[in-house]
Amino acid sequence: MTARTAALSRALDAGSGRFFDPSTAEARKVLERADARMDLSTEHTVVALAGSTGGGKSSLFNAISGLDIARVGVRRPTTSQPLACVWGAEGAQPLLDWLGIPALNRISRESELDPDAKDGLDGLILLDLPDHDSTEVQHRKTVDRMVEQVDLFVWVMDPQKYADATVHERYLQPLAEHSDVVVVALNQIDRLTKDDAEACVADLRRLLDDDGLGDAPIVPLSAATGEGLDALMDLLRRTAETRRASVQRVDADATRAAGRMIEAAGSAEPGAVTDDDRGRLVDAMAAAADVGSVAAQAGHAYLRPSKRVPQPQIHVHRERVESAVRDLGATAAGSLTRGWGGSIRSVADEAARKAPEELEAALGSIDLVGERRGVWWRLAGALEWLALLVGMVGGLWALTIQAEEQLDIGWLDRQDIPKPEIAGSSLPLALLLAGTAVGLIVAVARAASARRARQAWTADVHERLMAAVERTADDVIVTPLRVELERYDTFRTALREASS
Repeated sequence: MTARTAALSRALDAGSGRFFDPSTAEARKVLERADARMDLSTEHTVVALAGSTGGGKSSLFNAISGLDIARVGVRRPTTSQPLACVWGAEGAQPLLDWLGIPALNRISRESELDPDAKDGLDGLILLDLPDHDSTEVQHRKTVDRMVEQVDLFVWVMDPQKYADATVHERYLQPLAEHSDVVVVALNQIDRLTKDDAEACVADLRRLLDDDGLGDAPIVPLSAATGEGLDALMDLLRRTAETRRASVQRVDADATRAAGRMIEAAGSAEPGAVTDDDRGRLVDAMAAAADVGSVAAQAGHAYLRPSKRVPQPQIHVHRERVESAVRDLGATAAGSLTRGWGGSIRSVADEAARKAPEELEAALGSIDLVGERRGVWWRLAGALEWLALLVGMVGGLWALTIQAEEQLDIGWLDRQDIPKPEIAGSSLPLALLLAGTAVGLIVAVARAASARRARQAWTADVHERLMAAVERTADDVIVTPLRVELERYDTFRTALREASS
């Protein structure tokens, strides 16, 4: 497989199920022929002589091969099958079978001629094709088939028929991408004056240029006299020696097929899924799930001094998600219609169908409650209540002492309840003040800590919810769309490589 056929194969693979055009069928046939040709002998070059009735094609075959066609006429019955002369028959049989050359129509040059003659043509397979303008339909079908199979064409024309519209329109113009594997031999120049021959060549050049075969060489010659034959023989020697004609033919076919696919694909361009597009999609999905409100609720419930709060249920507004996804699909499709455009929109439609449920599942798996009370929180709470209890005991004690003194009932003295002092101050009053102060300080500290904890939990929940939204957006929507766009890019890039 050559670089061009490999590129064409990549384009077909990428466009499978997306790009529907008759040009793809042609491209697949090109690859099938290319694989078949390259699997056969690359040491042989197939050159076909094609032309109209009376153009001297068979005479030229005789001149090149050194064979008298009358001698081998019994080996070539009047059928639609071509005649093959092979220089270097070893390894050529599978290729001849693929070309459809009957065994009786194969001539090995080595068996007929001195092997030292015609040097430099080793590996050449020369075909004499039926006349393309024959009244026999099978003859024309054979020529049409060979047009697709051979490595190098030598179109043999004569001064009377070189402008025939049939050969130009049916055979030469379709080979416009094959200039490097097409040669035009203007035969029978011995029937013209020098000036007429030059004028004929110039006119033929104009016609070939109009056919798109500006690089196809013209070799004026006479098979009857041998004039100009050396130029054609030199060209055939170079072709046989380089063994590049088969590769060039395969590449030319791939170039032509890719060009037709590019033409069929048109100039429409896809859009893109940029980071900004992704950001807008994520924001729309987050809004559809009311992520901010859910995070705020989780924060308000955090450290609530009641029994464990149940996991909140998250509801996603389906229509809003679907609308956002389809909008992104339209952006990604750009100006593409049908085919690729339909494929991109189909990916978006599938994502729109799946996204709401996937988003709900992803958000529902996130812990919105968390570990509600740690050891530090319980210890601080115990200290708060202990301090307040001490303050209450001190306060009651101090009130009792004060009441007893004001009423002068002596009850505390009779009960032997002491009236202790510390640092010159009443111990009950000290307990009241210290307990109340410590309790208030711990309460304020706990409140501040709780506020920070709730804020941190709200932020953490919001971050995890948004991460889940982003994962869902990427996995279900953005990545599939980008993969489809990358596939389209592979398709167009491969076609450019195949056609360049």
